[in-house]
Amino acid sequence: MGFLWLLGKTPQWIALGLSRPLGWLLLHTVRRRRRVAERNLERCFPELEARQHAELVAACFHSLGRMLFEMAWSWSASDRFLRRISRVEGVEEIHRETARGRGVMVITAHFSCLDIGAHVAALAVGKAGGIYRPLRSPVLEWYQNRSRAQWTECMFRKNDLRSAVRYLRSGGVLWYAPDQDFGPDQSVFVPFFGIQTATLRATERLVRLTGCAVIPMFPMYDAAERKYRVKIWPALKDFPSGNASQDLAAINALMEAQVRQVPEQYWWVHRRFKTRPPGEPPFYD
Repeated sequence: MGFLWLLGKTPQWIALGLSRPLGWLLLHTVRRRRRVAERNLERCFPELEARQHAELVAACFHSLGRMLFEMAWSWSASDRFLRRISRVEGVEEIHRETARGRGVMVITAHFSCLDIGAHVAALAVGKAGGIYRPLRSPVLEWYQNRSRAQWTECMFRKNDLRSAVRYLRSGGVLWYAPDQDFGPDQSVFVPFFGIQTATLRATERLVRLTGCAVIPMFPMYDAAERKYRVKIWPALKDFPSGNASQDLAAINALMEAQVRQVPEQYWWVHRRFKTRPPGEPPFYD
């Protein structure tokens, strides 16, 4: 925890200088995750040549090296520092819905700068709630949630949907990144990069149970500006439609379009396609 706290005080120019060799080190040491990233990118970008795949994998691990500093900044850097290195667009979209007394589910995806993106968005929007996956280390989870409490109202574990429903019904703003594989019991199969992908039903169910607005929010790191850009989109219309598969496919398509803009910043080391439809062979060796 002390190490992460110190990393959060690292000046940006030092962090950017260290992130590339750190990414190279991860690329050559975390071999299991490297194989996962290679498999994901091979299937999701079949049009790329072998050399381009290798370059994209290396760029992904460079983003992971930078992510360590981004996460630490989001947990212990000053708000003044975070405002200086970020830009948030579309805040009025959330304010418009909350002014009506309506809950808002902010849909995002697992980009490497997700944590810092959520923090800088909260500085512009105001405190919100979040859904998170419990960590293996209870100490690290405590530190994560304690740090996030600076800019969140509450954090709900992924299986505590009842509390999330109450929060949305009360008019809260809930930050939610549903693009992970939690198995077949909680999912339906819809396309993501042309692959039938286990996609959480909870995304559609939360909206149906609460009547909340659904607003996409995507963070990215702009290397040219050396800033984090958070784009907040208008609320989705006619969501949910009553057809869960159609609605979840629309969410996946929206996420895919954003990932294609900065593919090196997506969390490709996650086994996103682990759960397969009945009869399909395993996706990963």
